[in-house]
Amino acid sequence: MKSVMSIVLAACFLVAAPGAASAAECRSSFLPVDLQLPLPLPQLAWLVDPLQPRLLGERVFVRMCLPDGPTPETVLLLLHGITYTHAYWDLVDPTGGTDRYSFVASATGAGYATLAIDRIGIGQSSHPLSALIDMNQNAFVVHQVVQALRDGDISGPDGDVGFSKVVLVGHSYGSMISWFEASRFQDVDGMVITGASHNVREVAVPLMLLPNVYPAMLDPRFSLLGLDPGYLTTLPGKRYDLFYAPSTDMDPALIPPDEATKETTTATEFVTYPVLLRTLHDVRVPVFIINGELDTFFCSQAPLDLGADCSSPQGLIAGEEFWYGHDTPCIDAFITQDAGHNLNAFFSSQTSFNAILDWLDTRITPGAETPGC
Repeated sequence: MKSVMSIVLAACFLVAAPGAASAAECRSSFLPVDLQLPLPLPQLAWLVDPLQPRLLGERVFVRMCLPDGPTPETVLLLLHGITYTHAYWDLVDPTGGTDRYSFVASATGAGYATLAIDRIGIGQSSHPLSALIDMNQNAFVVHQVVQALRDGDISGPDGDVGFSKVVLVGHSYGSMISWFEASRFQDVDGMVITGASHNVREVAVPLMLLPNVYPAMLDPRFSLLGLDPGYLTTLPGKRYDLFYAPSTDMDPALIPPDEATKETTTATEFVTYPVLLRTLHDVRVPVFIINGELDTFFCSQAPLDLGADCSSPQGLIAGEEFWYGHDTPCIDAFITQDAGHNLNAFFSSQTSFNAILDWLDTRITPGAETPGC
């Protein structure tokens, strides 16, 4: 049954949150993970999973934050998009000194645990050969993180901690990873999809992206890291155009730190986009989709530009529900007015956060009960 929810509104080390999440207790650590040999198409993973050899010795950076009081039953596994890190979920307010851009602060304040990771090949996580990093690999690594959360194998502030409920919260490419992980492994309790839809502005997006990325080894930020040519990053000075425009409902002071901390993607992640957007999934948990009205990648900005209908939650759901499969119990949606792609970085960020948390409280809850659909 589909529905619309109307919402108005190596060693572990303790770290202080970069933004307002310092109110929560947080610990960062590294989780060992295995990799698999890359596949030409992500769908083939369904056929060869039991036979695929594993590549050992990699690790992902993880940052666990817990709310005050008893450890909740529910953890939100936060998956960032391309050229970002775990810090996307805990952005620093560059001018106001507030926690307005920190989803981690909002979520822990509402009683949820969060685990933000640097995806494989990003930030403080391992950087294997870029050709190994594709959608299949990302989903497989996230599955291992989900298992570790359920098994109590990730360090919290006071020792290892486990959870009975895991919800994937993705942004952009992290949302696409959520589609594949949930469908392939059937191991999570809910999905929050931000900044992504299966309908994309198919003419505009290639013209926006392809001329504005280049090998990371040519960029001063990455030139000394020894990355192979398949690691890509954005050209200097392109962050606003790619991730914020055309919206102006934001603090321009966010752009310089975004430029200074930009990260990478890989060519193998790029080339599978057409497959990712046209794969029928098998999602069997409640889903919440939230897009910015002015998302220049996914939301239609003009007639016939092939983007998603972001004029209303109903319009967004109508274009998306087919791709999640016949067994999705419910799909709810929200549109944040005047926001662009990077939902967390607009003045309306609290509106987006409240919409997500209201949905979580209704469908999942931080405690043992799960109302569902």
